[in-house]
Amino acid sequence: MKRQCDNAVSPVVGVMLMLVVTVIIAAVVSAFAGGLGSGSEKPQQVQLRATYSQTDGMTIEHLGGDAIATISTNIIIRPSKTFGNAEHMRWVVNKTSITDADGTPWLKGDGVTGAKAFRPGETHYILPPYHNSTFLQPGASTTYQFDNTDKDQVGRTFFVEFIDDAGRVFGRTEVVIKP
Repeated sequence: MKRQCDNAVSPVVGVMLMLVVTVIIAAVVSAFAGGLGSGSEKPQQVQLRATYSQTDGMTIEHLGGDAIATISTNIIIRPSKTFGNAEHMRWVVNKTSITDADGTPWLKGDGVTGAKAFRPGETHYILPPYHNSTFLQPGASTTYQFDNTDKDQVGRTFFVEFIDDAGRVFGRTEVVIKP
């Protein structure tokens, strides 16, 4: 009768398991070191305040947070529930009508970038006459406006939203219409 010797099996299996664990740990460490484990781009953070007057137009103040690249930012106007059935609408503000304190538009008429950034502490403007003809409903061929002769709109509110190229809202403020 022949006897089998199983003494060498346990050390071989143990060495193989240690090698597998070492390779897995090395793969995890290299993935994190190579950036695969990092999250996506950090969304912008911004605090805004806006005012709107039927006679003076709109001012938007950057109260704090990240500087905003104007070329990759859209401003959307959303009427609130105070406008009745218009609350589903959203109006895109034409970037050629938004200016910095020096009067430089976010986007020049020829498509060239004007004011490149909106930084904390700055105020940008949508001044007359543009504040009455600057809102475009996506997919529509007509512009919309807050009627500056309609005294019934005084006291109503709307939202100003800052949206990045990926469609993420990163700043929002509610605005009361003043005379």
